[in-house]
Amino acid sequence: MTKTSASFILVVAITLLGCVKEEEQQSTSQQTPPNRGGSSSTSNLFFCDTRDLNRDSSSQLGTLFSDYNKMAVNKAASSPANVFTIPVRFHVIQGDSSTENGPVPDDALVEQIDVLNRAYAGETGGTQTPYRFQLASINRVSNAKWRSLSPGSPEEADVKKALRVGDATTLNVFISDIVAPEGQKGTILGYSTFPFVYQLQPEIDGIVLNYRAVPGSDLANFNSGHVLVHETGHWLGLLHTFTGACDGAFTDLVSDTPREKPPTPGNYCPVGRDSCPETLGTDPIHNHMTYTGDSCRTEFTQGQVTFMRFNTLLFRGMR
Repeated sequence: MTKTSASFILVVAITLLGCVKEEEQQSTSQQTPPNRGGSSSTSNLFFCDTRDLNRDSSSQLGTLFSDYNKMAVNKAASSPANVFTIPVRFHVIQGDSSTENGPVPDDALVEQIDVLNRAYAGETGGTQTPYRFQLASINRVSNAKWRSLSPGSPEEADVKKALRVGDATTLNVFISDIVAPEGQKGTILGYSTFPFVYQLQPEIDGIVLNYRAVPGSDLANFNSGHVLVHETGHWLGLLHTFTGACDGAFTDLVSDTPREKPPTPGNYCPVGRDSCPETLGTDPIHNHMTYTGDSCRTEFTQGQVTFMRFNTLLFRGMR
């Protein structure tokens, strides 16, 4: 990558990050929660707290993605022969040794790696991706102050500053209880940073995962490990499939995921749902980047693979 293109990428990253921050400030000043991609009042559950990009930041990213698709590097980077093994470092944060306070057994984390690999290898359905995952470490920390994290909180910042290790290609997963931010109600299962954020704030990079969303937990419909598959999709650059809902000018930037509105809370696999009937295709309820139950989400598309490669090549340096 040339010095000029690297500088351009950094400018885009600054612009994108600025758009996200501006959206957060506006939401706070209006005393309304930022766009989380939908929430559930009936089931009292936020599936994912990763913030969707606003229209301006989506447009900036879309322009860069369009330029990438015209480059020869796209074909080489998306070759099935390229496999990228990502080291995963789990940080299990617990108040004490009781299950109630969040500890997750080692075998659940080993299984979680297997779930990631099967999903990203296309074994559960859809298109095979070039990403594979390897367990690098399990770090257990007893700290009552950190056991419950809230998105954007000082405690989250402290945890990441103290525990995060590795570079842009290292996936750090912080496992704890997650508390909804002030003014919101519900259970958050996880949230992630996007690749472009690493360009300016590497210290906050990673995923925060609810300890009840790991394989074998007692949380019905979300205890197979597919929540981390979803959050890892964000970490690799994917947006929610319902980004922009039925608005054709504001989407997840992937051409082969039909538009949809956020799935109805409590309906974990709404087969045949067509929430945007004026557009082509029924809702992508089986896509890993929507809000349906774990057993319903089974696939990535080829377009999503290309978008992940774009994000990880430019912003995470995976070549």
